[in-house]
Amino acid sequence: MNYYVITEETFNTLSKDNISFCLKNIDNTKRLILTTDTVNENIKSFENISICSQYTFNNSSDWVGDGTGVTVEEIESTPYIFNLDP
Repeated sequence: MNYYVITEETFNTLSKDNISFCLKNIDNTKRLILTTDTVNENIKSFENISICSQYTFNNSSDWVGDGTGVTVEEIESTPYIFNLDP
């Protein structure tokens, strides 16, 4: 699995079938994704899911907004459903 922060523009070019988790940032300009694809056009990549999760805690004002972050368990248990993505 690969873990990235990408722009909305890059997200629109990806195969949604290969994305297992997706979170938009608060201003809807970036997405945190887990995918089986390699995304060369990324803002940030992470070695593993724990580092990815910690990034959301360290940057909570960008991703969650309430001083917390997204736990590993939340990432693992929240599937990306393309048809529900506005």
